[in-house]
Amino acid sequence: MKKSVKVKNSEMDFNVDFFSGENRMKNPDLRVDAEFEEKQKPVNGISAVILAAGKGTRMKSEKTKVLHEVSGKPMLAHVIDACLKARVSDITVVAGANMQQLKSFAAARYNGNNIRFVLQKEQLGTADAVSSVIKAKIPLKDGILILSGDTPLITSDTVGFLIKMFTKKSQGGIIGVSFAENPSGYGRIVRNSEDYVIRIVEDKDANDREKAIKVINGGVYIIRKDSLVRNLGKIKVNKAKGEYYLTDIAALMYAEDRPLSPVDVPYRELAGVNSRAQLAEAGKIRNKKVLEMLSENGITIVDFDTVYIEEGVEIGSDTVIQPFSVIKAGVKIGKGCTIGPSAHLRQGAVIGNNCKIGNYVEIKNSTIGNNTNVAHLSYIGDSEIGSNVNIGAGTITANYDGLKKNKTVIGDGAYVGSNAVFVAPVKIGKNAVIGAGSVITDSVPDDSLAIARPRQETKTGWVKKRRKK
Repeated sequence: MKKSVKVKNSEMDFNVDFFSGENRMKNPDLRVDAEFEEKQKPVNGISAVILAAGKGTRMKSEKTKVLHEVSGKPMLAHVIDACLKARVSDITVVAGANMQQLKSFAAARYNGNNIRFVLQKEQLGTADAVSSVIKAKIPLKDGILILSGDTPLITSDTVGFLIKMFTKKSQGGIIGVSFAENPSGYGRIVRNSEDYVIRIVEDKDANDREKAIKVINGGVYIIRKDSLVRNLGKIKVNKAKGEYYLTDIAALMYAEDRPLSPVDVPYRELAGVNSRAQLAEAGKIRNKKVLEMLSENGITIVDFDTVYIEEGVEIGSDTVIQPFSVIKAGVKIGKGCTIGPSAHLRQGAVIGNNCKIGNYVEIKNSTIGNNTNVAHLSYIGDSEIGSNVNIGAGTITANYDGLKKNKTVIGDGAYVGSNAVFVAPVKIGKNAVIGAGSVITDSVPDDSLAIARPRQETKTGWVKKRRKK
């Protein structure tokens, strides 16, 4: 291999679609196969190493950084899920002082998956973090996929694409890179005329020619195990920071004639989260993706700027989501519904077809039948409501007795007047009518009227008499 040190002008090498945020190098073998994820056989030759030991001091939180949530799930979960969906099941997470938090998270969320943890005893940089996995003598596979646990925007499509590119390369491995119109602050990718990575130069160390490069380091690699093991020990400590940087491996691999090949990935998927503001920005990007996907599947989102829907929500076609509505993960909504404005649907809410869930309604862990209306100002929790039911404004299911949650059941065709309170556990029969303002503590049979409020007493002339005193 010729080691030409001609630095390629990155602006000439990219075909960028800024509207979509996608960009791919012009080399045709780097195009994404749209059916890749479906066609690909299970990946057996890739082990994922996720770096998650960082303290995240800028978050100013007792919770470790990678467990802060984006679109309803921890950042680390987004990275793990991207690997699992790309059929990479051999996963090792590098932890530090946050080991117990990460283990508890994994036990609760991935009980059936064998996710390993390795301790990085001291925070000595990314190369040291990867070295801790090697020193632990974990039986890693030939290709080592290295990712950061604080990149919640990375997708399974991108992970799968990187794996596909890795299998096509005969050298030491690949590195995810991206085009940045303003690359200030990012490490630059210096390549030779054959498109191999010569070195990665940090912004503060770059000369004027290198600063002009707009191809940046994405911080995601797939490196052949033998090259990784051989070169990790050669990385020298950065005297200014006292840390060992994994980026230094690029120059070492180039020197031994087993270089990294750059593979372009979407710029925004590389974004790491280090602050609350960046966490909010990542959430906004994820939310927009969710709303776009729902819109493409026949759901009307009236206002993208005010609707928040977490990943993992199922919504039927021709449903309309009104502004300021919040829908959490685990919610299912049928066809032809109207949700909001300002509705809050929490985990476990299952809404049937042609329902109306109106303004300032909160529903949690409840099933709502077809053609049922919960029009406004109501809380429905731990309930089972039938079809063709009308729930009046201000209805409350009092589901918690201070010790446990209790269930309310309302049968098909029931009519509930405004400001009714159901003190669970209670069962309301089919076609029953509940008088407005009632506090229901006992079950009501089918086809019955229940009124549970004091009888009104009117004292004629009382006000005038009071004024004379």
